[in-house]
Amino acid sequence: MKKTKHLLIVTLLGMVTWSCSTIKLIDSWKSEDFQAVKSKRILVAAKSPDPSIQKSYEKAIVSKLQGQHIDAIEMHKVFPNIKDKEQRTAEEVEQILRMFKEKKIEGLLITSLKQTIETNSSSKPERGKIQIDNKRKGSFTIEDYDNLKDLPDLDKLDFDTSMDSKVTSTTYILESTTYDLALEKDRQLVNVCLLDVVDPDAADQVLNAFAKVISDQFKNN
Repeated sequence: MKKTKHLLIVTLLGMVTWSCSTIKLIDSWKSEDFQAVKSKRILVAAKSPDPSIQKSYEKAIVSKLQGQHIDAIEMHKVFPNIKDKEQRTAEEVEQILRMFKEKKIEGLLITSLKQTIETNSSSKPERGKIQIDNKRKGSFTIEDYDNLKDLPDLDKLDFDTSMDSKVTSTTYILESTTYDLALEKDRQLVNVCLLDVVDPDAADQVLNAFAKVISDQFKNN
């Protein structure tokens, strides 16, 4: 009886913890080629010019993926000198792609900020209209990566209504895209998912949940 009661309490606690999470998957898409990338070495890149922010996202995601026996590595560890640039020469692009090949990297997972929504008491965020553009299937390009929005600093996202009484809620839409670089150019994009982050107040909790949602994309259905 005591054992049954203990299991019930643990289950209820797990449900409460999940229900309080500020992260949820709002949309996702996978191509028919997605299964193949799971057996390849995947480079995880978090879009941010701040090294500490980049590291925090990459470490959290890689940890979850490695827990599923996926050969994932962090961008900041393998290529610490690759930084954001508004423009790159053709030679620079080729050099980066050669570096990927030298490290036997055939998969690439990029996380970035898609959109920020601020709402007040008289409005609601129109999340239903935020959808994945499946027409964007194609190849990864360094230029596209440079144009992505930088991820938010989760350590500075404590919600404070005293700063602006009109804003009652802040939602961050984060995007994760996965490419299989071994495929033909127009088929390299194999997975996209959008994640909803509402009024985050604990960086570690949000990162853990964020990384779990992304890694769940790689689980066998």
